[in-house]
Amino acid sequence: MKKLANYTKYFYIIGALFIGCLFFYITYKTPLAGDDWGYALNGSSGNPIELAISFYNSWSGRFFSELWGFVVAPNKLIWNIVNPLLFIVIFLCIYYFSRSKKYYITTVLVILAVILSVDDNLRMETYTWLMGTTYVIPLALSMVYLVSIDYLFFGTFRMQNKDKIIAILNNLLLFYIGLTMENIAATMIVAIVLLLIYSYFNKREIMKYLIVNLIVMSTSFIIMRMSPGSTARLLRDSLEWSKLSIIEKLINGYPGFIEFTFINNNYFILFLSGVISLLTISTKNKINIIFKCVSVLIQIMGIIAVFSFVLPIDNNFMMDSKSLFSSIFWIIYTVDIMIVLYFGLNDKNRDKALFFFMLSGTANLVMMYSPIFGSRSSIYTIFFMIVTMVIVLNSIDINKYLLLGLFLISLFVCVDRFNEYRFKYNLVGLKQNERLEIIKYYKDHPEVEEAWIPRFPIFTVHGGDIEPGDTYHFETFREFYNLPQAADKIFFMYEED
Repeated sequence: MKKLANYTKYFYIIGALFIGCLFFYITYKTPLAGDDWGYALNGSSGNPIELAISFYNSWSGRFFSELWGFVVAPNKLIWNIVNPLLFIVIFLCIYYFSRSKKYYITTVLVILAVILSVDDNLRMETYTWLMGTTYVIPLALSMVYLVSIDYLFFGTFRMQNKDKIIAILNNLLLFYIGLTMENIAATMIVAIVLLLIYSYFNKREIMKYLIVNLIVMSTSFIIMRMSPGSTARLLRDSLEWSKLSIIEKLINGYPGFIEFTFINNNYFILFLSGVISLLTISTKNKINIIFKCVSVLIQIMGIIAVFSFVLPIDNNFMMDSKSLFSSIFWIIYTVDIMIVLYFGLNDKNRDKALFFFMLSGTANLVMMYSPIFGSRSSIYTIFFMIVTMVIVLNSIDINKYLLLGLFLISLFVCVDRFNEYRFKYNLVGLKQNERLEIIKYYKDHPEVEEAWIPRFPIFTVHGGDIEPGDTYHFETFREFYNLPQAADKIFFMYEED
């Protein structure tokens, strides 16, 4: 038994290999789609750096995200390799923060279960969309940065050669992150400010290093926000929103925050509430028994709310992000978690759990001040919260029966999601091969005026099908596949049509 216990601590390697192989499979099976077509056409006909600079001045301040599209979209093989590697890095970083000492297998399964059970739209827009990987890259880099900061705080920091190398690399990572996505850039600024405050009370010799980090991160973020292209795009596409006051913008964005942080993420809430309830139950002395009961009821209510769509009740008020219930309950839910984390954990574990909890909330809170708040923007909230969960999980003593229950639920979700991914992306591969055969027919028969393209299965490929009126994507689809038919003569049909 002792030998078996020694081997289980390496189970995370199996978890990393599993997620790498699965993501290679789904990435390989997923074709370029939507915006990918335009980036592939531009990238194959122009200089990627010049194009990224041009987009900075005309379309977007996300310089490195645009550069990724122009370099990788014409070379899908790069994406096939990089995407699974990114998720391996993310998985390993999350596991690192768990500092697992006894729940090795359960910790790995919880991480995998939450990663694999994200909302369908989030999965399609980040896991298996080439241009969606521009959200994943800064997530992976931010995780690497935070792991290195953990080493500087709690390792032997003497600013020797290896520490100087880490310092240089971290600044490069931060500069890159600052020119990718607005919400992760803003979140990392908040993270560094929190780290500065923490270092002032605990390790002041790191403060100079963190101040440089803050300057680099802020400079990069300012460069992105000052992009002429971003300003022009905002005024062109979101003129009415730009006229709102700050308060009006935040009020307008609050339902989106509720929807993409809580309501749309049922399995995420299931595991978060489960882990927080375990912490509440296991905490001794510090938390009043009445508060414990109330806290567990709040967490159970959160689970009921996000799974109410399967219950035989009128769930409109629970699933509507604009309802009075949603507007108030999720604030109570969040405050409850913060209280439990603060009183239920000790010292470093408490500080780390609260730190990642605040980063998780910040990533979506800043999106309230945005005219466009979609599922893909919430990827940072989900993954930072996973870190909070595994820190909590490995900071408490769990009854063996409760631990078994968590293990079985995690295992079931992992198996269920794995089967769903395998099934869906096998269908995607088959459908793409069918589409390529049909496209080949139309290319060989230019006299056929109309091209009818079958749609992908629902909830599989983001942007793979084009809706009427989307002139840009019809045109880029035609050019990408060299179809002789006019763009307005291309149609995407359901099988029953």
